[in-house]
Parts: sequence; structure tokens; C-alpha cells
Amino acid sequence: MMVTLLGATTLVLVTLAPWVLSAAAGGKNLKSPQKVEVDVIDDNFILRWNRSEESVGNVTFSFDCQKPEMDNWIKLPGCQNITSTKCNFSSLKLNVYEEIKLRIRAEKENTSSWYEVDSFIPFRKAQIGPPEVHLEAEDKAIVIYISPPGTEDSVMWALDRSSFTYSLVIWKNSSSVEERIVNIYSRHKISKLSPETTYCLKVKAALLTSRKIGVYSPVHCIKTTVCTLGGRGRWIT
Repeated sequence: MMVTLLGATTLVLVTLAPWVLSAAAGGKNLKSPQKVEVDVIDDNFILRWNRSEESVGNVTFSFDCQKPEMDNWIKLPGCQNITSTKCNFSSLKLNVYEEIKLRIRAEKENTSSWYEVDSFIPFRKAQIGPPEVHLEAEDKAIVIYISPPGTEDSVMWALDRSSFTYSLVIWKNSSSVEERIVNIYSRHKISKLSPETTYCLKVKAALLTSRKIGVYSPVHCIKTTVCTLGGRGRWIT
């Protein structure tokens, strides 16, 4: 009878041993996140990912990164102990022309294995954001002032600010018919418009040498004037 009980006890221990070892060795029973996406728009770096079905409750997520000159992984700023499935690592100082590697894991009572994201070069992955647009109205004309995408100290477009080309779509506010004007400059005047008429427009930027085409700016509207002495129109929101 004692031998039988001893055998049953041994069987239980043998059965439990792999589970115990798995948890102690890094928690392989907690699955790592999947389908990690990296969105780069101008100098903004955003990570999005899917949590596994079991990654609920008090699960957090953390990223590491590795630059070309590094042998070791370092913690990714802004992406540590995240409870959601999105984080911003725009504060990381990068050479946008060099490859970077990222990895992520889930953390609860234990941790999942690392999920490595395909390495990428930020400049190649970057999308062009909307340019900044300012309008002034003149007699039967609109003057358009365009600032390049990003900020004045943009790292992503530091070598390309003077290389942007711009496309414009303009239409009368009361009409659904759009008139397209392409390859405008950072300062452009549209003449021969109807007086005292509201026109709306949107602008997008492109880098033809890099085959990158940006997204349109928000729609801006302004009313032309009729004064021949050069009166200025006002913004319409």
C-alpha cells in the first residue's frame, strides 16, 4: 500500500515539474505580443501591437532597442511597462539613415519570450506628414505660404527641406468641382479668381527623389476681396 502511494506521489511531481520549470525559466506560458507595427510620420515614431488572448488583466508590455554600434539591447524610452497596445518613442535620438532593431515582451507574474520586430531604417520607413499652410486673400487672388512638413529642427527631413515639391487642390466652397494645380512653390499666388468668393484648398508635399508622397493638409478656406487697393481677406473656420 505504501509503495502504491509513493508511486502516485512521484507521478504527480513528474507531471508538475515541466510547468514549474517553465515558469521559473521565464514564463513561456505567457505568450509574446504579435503583429507589431511601426508608424513613422515626420519625426514621430509610434508602435502598435496585438496582445495575445491570454494577455489580459495586469499585463504590461516593454520594448528594447538595439542600434548598429551596440552589442547589447537597451530599454526603449517611452515604451516600458505599457498597459495599452501603443507607445511613442519619438524621444529616442536616432541616426535616421541607420538600421534599428526592436523587440517586445509581455510581463505579468512572469515574462513572455521576446518577439523581435523586423529591423528597419527610419528614413526609408518614414511618411511625409501634412505641410503647414497659411493663406492671404487679395483682389480676385489668393496667396499661399507653405512651410515644409515637420518642424524647423526636424531630423528626418533635415537634408530635404528645400527639396519638397507641393501639390494643391482648390475649389469654390459652393461647388463640388475641384480644380487641380500641381508643382506649386512654397509661396504661390492663384490669380483670376472670382471676387468676394470663398475658396477652399488643401496641400500635400512630396520628395520625388525618394519617391515619397505625403498626405494632404487640413482644408483651409478664405474669401477673396474685391478691393483694388490690396485689401486682405480673413480666414474662415
